[in-house]
Amino acid sequence: MQVRERIRLLDEQTVSQIAAGEVIERPVSVVKELVENSLDAGAHALRVELQDGGRDCITVHDDGGGIPADQLALALQRHGTSKLNSASELFSIKTLGFRGEGLASIAAAAGSIELISRPADQDFGARIQAVAGVVGPISRIAASPGTTVRAHQLFDATPVRRQFLKSERAEFARVSAFLAQLALGWPNVSFILRHEGREVWNLPAVQHAADRIEMVFGKGSRGSLLPVSYVIDRGTRITGFTAKPGNDRPNRQGQILFVNGRLIRNTQLNAAWSAGYGSMLMGGRYPYGALMLELPPGEVDVNVHPTKLEVRFLNAGGVFEAVRRALQQTLRASSPVRDMSGPLLRLDTTAAAGGTIPTTLPELAAPDVSLLENRLPEIDAIPQKARALGQIDHTYILVADSDMLLIVDQHAAHERIAYEALLAADKSESPTEPLLFPIMVELSADQASTLQARWEYLTEAGIEIEFFGDSAYRIVALPSVFGRRHIDLPGLLDDLAQTDSAFAPEEQRRYILATVACHSVVRAHDPLSLQEQIGLYEGLRQCQAPHTCPHGRPTMIQLDSSHLAKAFNRT
Repeated sequence: MQVRERIRLLDEQTVSQIAAGEVIERPVSVVKELVENSLDAGAHALRVELQDGGRDCITVHDDGGGIPADQLALALQRHGTSKLNSASELFSIKTLGFRGEGLASIAAAAGSIELISRPADQDFGARIQAVAGVVGPISRIAASPGTTVRAHQLFDATPVRRQFLKSERAEFARVSAFLAQLALGWPNVSFILRHEGREVWNLPAVQHAADRIEMVFGKGSRGSLLPVSYVIDRGTRITGFTAKPGNDRPNRQGQILFVNGRLIRNTQLNAAWSAGYGSMLMGGRYPYGALMLELPPGEVDVNVHPTKLEVRFLNAGGVFEAVRRALQQTLRASSPVRDMSGPLLRLDTTAAAGGTIPTTLPELAAPDVSLLENRLPEIDAIPQKARALGQIDHTYILVADSDMLLIVDQHAAHERIAYEALLAADKSESPTEPLLFPIMVELSADQASTLQARWEYLTEAGIEIEFFGDSAYRIVALPSVFGRRHIDLPGLLDDLAQTDSAFAPEEQRRYILATVACHSVVRAHDPLSLQEQIGLYEGLRQCQAPHTCPHGRPTMIQLDSSHLAKAFNRT
């Protein structure tokens, strides 16, 4: 027999614990709430101190506006806030916090919370403490202007939740990563992180966002990033930094997004970021950097997630397109011919200094390949004196002109040429040319299934295939630009099977054309005559996007006399 429980109202303590569970998940949640409060208070300097990865104690100190003594008790009450006056303001939020749940949730989740604050116009500060959710009296205390919040024993009142926390190292790493990411959007604020009394890192305030980028992403990252500046109107613009083509990563963890100063997660904007690169990005690789979107507050709904990490846009499609165009414009304005920067040879000079000449040649070290802005000539500006010198491993073509050496990946280069030719033929009235002698191929069951699923797209791309019986098929027509080139249909279908058939039709069409190009051109280790080599290079020069293949791999790298001088210690 089923027993029905009576409906009843929860007690205040249970309600507080539920609310705290939605906002406070682990130490980084506490740090996020407190640091965002500090930024809202106009802080220019932030110091975060942790003990045991934040599980035992979290302290956040700022030099912001401070809280008057008579408002400290209200600050610890649920929905006590200075940032919101009415429900109508929920749709034009200009601050990072607004619900008034942060401090109250921390007080409910932690064993105790201590709040010390002093406005700059006051001679003394004030202190208040809440233990196990019970708020104590306010006392006067000597304090510097700003606010200090100290939370002890996170989840002390709920030991079960404390068991779900990770190790000290793991929890500290989460806090460190969050603060470093947040610092990218607030370069004019200094951030200090301390752990167990030791300073782990210190990010001083800077005037130029590029300086903060290098502090967070590491020394030398500035040379691998391009500045983004895209203005739509007075209230809408996109700024930041994004990776140069070829400087990508295997995941999206390096994509940092801000909307009106708020660090957010948004898969649509991540997709727009990649879409801006188009064929400059390899499959399974992702650009990194930091993008700051400034939008009218009324066009962003931040009240959709308890931790305020997600937002909703009034015109999501328009924002997607704006991000895509911002990245596309940035990349087009750059000069993405890869540069072999850094010494190619790393010589052991210590022995030579002692008078002993090495008896063996130095090892070739892997060059630090990066793209240097404002240093490389556009490919269209390269003189016509270029001449082919030969191949390396029948894979890379050496092209020389008066003062530089270009190393061209013959497959990637031919792939780009074929892809753009296919795109042009796809728009023409007669993209397909019947074959005088159809090509017979045998397909596996999986390949035949992929063929059926992509049949329409392949036909639109100019590849006409007929079933011939059992596992046999015949290719009866190819794109008119193919000439006598061979096409590897089984390999093409194997590659297409790895892609998501849910792609938008235009993306699907472009991917198929890129894959068709890949399986119909010169391969690595194919010998080419000097005439074929220079012809390939000249064809590449005529492409609209000659610097990468359709899948995003670079088509060439560059080595000039300055790099050779460095390699031979002539500079």
